[in-house]
Order: sequence, then structure tokens, then C-alpha cells
Amino acid sequence: MEKTIIESEDFYRHLAHLFYAFAAADRHIVIEEKRSIVESVEQNWNFHFETFDAKEIIYATMRKLIEGKLDANMAFVSFEQYYDTHKEHFSPDLKLKIAEAADNITRSFSGRNKSELVMLSRLHLLLKK
Repeated sequence: MEKTIIESEDFYRHLAHLFYAFAAADRHIVIEEKRSIVESVEQNWNFHFETFDAKEIIYATMRKLIEGKLDANMAFVSFEQYYDTHKEHFSPDLKLKIAEAADNITRSFSGRNKSELVMLSRLHLLLKK
């Protein structure tokens, strides 16, 4: 089985940036998108490490991003830079889980819009690197 767990707080912070980017792509985050993020985190990133809790890192980062109203594109670029620097840690299975989570966020509220489709395309191209 391929490694799908990364024991790095920084990874989970950047993953939160990616989730935020998709939820905020249309400049509004609705409850359905938040629920989709929680569901994905509970299913795929609910890990407890000796020094931190992955899901709490994701949730705390999401709260800060929402409060700070960070631009969705800036949040995406943050994840993109992290990925480019650490791509050797991203197994095909982990990439698939990330892509599925992003897709689920975009489908959670009234289908995908143009900005979400563009961002999905960017993510798929990034994960193919």
C-alpha cells in the first residue's frame, strides 16, 4: 500500500489552504462546502500524531483563512508552492485523495462554477507534475 499519511504540520496547513481555495473560489463559502471539507477531513485526514492532531491543524488554519478573507488564488498558490517543494512526498494515492476532496467541495453546492472548474484544472495539472 502506498503512503498516504504525511507527518508534517506544514502539510496539513497547506492542505487547508487548498480546501479554502476551492470553497472560496466564487468569493463565498457556504455551509455545504464547509460540510464537504469536514467530511473529507474526517474520512481521509483524521490522524493523531505524537505532537499534533492533523484535523485540528486543518480546522484551525481554515478558521484563520476565513477570518482573514484570504484571496482564493493566493490560497491555491500557497498549496502549489508547498507541493512543488515537497512533491516527492505525494504518492499517487495521496494525490487522488486530494483531487477527490477538491472535486467534492466544488460539487457540494449547486454544481461547479467557472472559477471552480478553472481551479480544478490547475490542480489536476499540478498533481501530474
